[in-house]
Amino acid sequence: MGGTLKHYLILNLIVFVWGFTGVLGKEIDLSADKIVFFRMGIAFTSLLLIGFFYTSKRSVTPVQLTILLGTGIVVGLHWFTFFQSIKLSTVSVGVVCMSSTTLFTAILEPLILKRTWLLSEFILSLAIVTGIVLIIGFEPQYISGITVGLISAFLASLFGVLNGKHIRTMPSFQITKYEMLGGFVTMAIILAGTNTLDQNLFEISQTDWIYLLILGLVCTTAAFMISVWLMKFLTPFTVSMGLNMEPIYAIIIALTLGYVRGEVSEKMSIGFYIGTCIIIGAIFINGYLKNKKTAS
Repeated sequence: MGGTLKHYLILNLIVFVWGFTGVLGKEIDLSADKIVFFRMGIAFTSLLLIGFFYTSKRSVTPVQLTILLGTGIVVGLHWFTFFQSIKLSTVSVGVVCMSSTTLFTAILEPLILKRTWLLSEFILSLAIVTGIVLIIGFEPQYISGITVGLISAFLASLFGVLNGKHIRTMPSFQITKYEMLGGFVTMAIILAGTNTLDQNLFEISQTDWIYLLILGLVCTTAAFMISVWLMKFLTPFTVSMGLNMEPIYAIIIALTLGYVRGEVSEKMSIGFYIGTCIIIGAIFINGYLKNKKTAS
C-alpha cells in the first residue's frame, strides 16, 4: 500500500486542521467529557444530514454496525483523554504526547492487520519518542497530564489501526457516521453517570458554541472522513507518522494566538527545535522508505 504525493499533501492538510483541536479544547470553557459529547453529537448530526444527499453503494451489516459502534467507544475515550490531558497540563504537553501514537501503532498494526514486523518502524518510533522527550523536557508538574496523554495516544493508535482494517470492507462515510454515534452515546452515558446530563448541559456561551461547531464540523466531520478515506492509500503507521506534525502545528498556533493576545503561555526551548527536527526527519525518512518499497 503506497500513496502518491497528493495523498501525503492531503494528510498534511488534515493534520494542520487537527492542530487547532488542542487549542480549541483549551479555549472552550467546558469539561473534557462535555466537549467530546458536543463534538461527536455535532459530527453525527451533520453526517445524518449529509446522508440525505450522499448515496453509498455499500451498506453495513448488523455485525459491522456493532463493530463500528465499538470502535466509536475507543474514539470517544481517546478524545476525552486527549482534552483531559490538555486541561491537566498545557496544549503543548497534550499534543506532543500524541506523537507516541507512532510507537503504539508499530506494535499494534502487525498484530491486528497480520503483517510483518518492520525494524525500521521501531527505530523511527524510538526517534519520535526521543523528539517528544526533548520537546516536553522533564516537567514533573505535568505528570498527570502526560500520563493521560499517553493513554490517549494508545487509544488513537488502536482506533487508527482498526479503521485501517475497517476501510477494506466498509465505506468511509459509514465508518465515520457510526463511530461518531458510538462515541456520542458513550459520552452521554458518562455524563449521565456523573449526573451532568441535564438541561444545564446546554447553558453554553455563544463563543463556546462557535468553537464547538468548528470542532465538530471542520476538525471532526470533514477531517475524520478524509482521514479514514486516506487509509485506502496509506498504512496506519504512515498516517500516524504524519500525525506527528500535529503537536508542532498546535504549538505554533498556540504561540501565535498568545502573542496576538499578549499572553504567551506556550514557550519554546532549544529542546523544542531539536525535537521538532527529529520528528520531521523521521516523517520524511518514513515517506522515503515507503515510496522506495512501492517503487520496487
